[in-house]
Amino acid sequence: MKKTNTRNIYYAISNWRLMLFAGLLLISIGIYLVSLPSYSYWSISIAFIIGMLLTGLLEIIFAVTNSTYIKGWGWLLVGGMMDFIFGIYMANYPLLSLLVIPFIVGAWMLFRGFMAIGSAIELRAIGLTGWGWLLFLGVFIILLSLIILSYPNFAAFNIVVWTGATLIISGVFRVVLSIKIRKIERSIRHL
Repeated sequence: MKKTNTRNIYYAISNWRLMLFAGLLLISIGIYLVSLPSYSYWSISIAFIIGMLLTGLLEIIFAVTNSTYIKGWGWLLVGGMMDFIFGIYMANYPLLSLLVIPFIVGAWMLFRGFMAIGSAIELRAIGLTGWGWLLFLGVFIILLSLIILSYPNFAAFNIVVWTGATLIISGVFRVVLSIKIRKIERSIRHL
């Protein structure tokens, strides 16, 4: 029984590279947005659409390929679908997206922050060290989202910087999580 569980866990975490790639993609898009010479909504809209579509697709693939091995895979699937749906919505209604982008970004960040906290708690439950940093990042993402949702006019003024910072933080979370998952994979491989 233990050997089967170990094999199942190993298979589930063997796709850690998808999470790493999604994190690096978010960090890259975030850095791009922060370094834009002109703070145009159009650039942020395009970057956000691309980021949401790609990271959503990667998370959907990760969740579906691990559905029999990860206990909370449904939340990963919902998160990936939410990203993908946001991306499709924004691609289909770019002008409307430009008007409501602070609310879209704020809602997306709020959901992702709670998902990050859930992931940190799950890592704590399996005894992985360093889960506190992931918890901190999740709380920080939630705080940023609440600022954006509470002050949409302020957020609209600074949406490029806020979104870039949020994407970088969300990307860092995914990279750190993928590294933690990789460490688990390596330790299981040696069993």
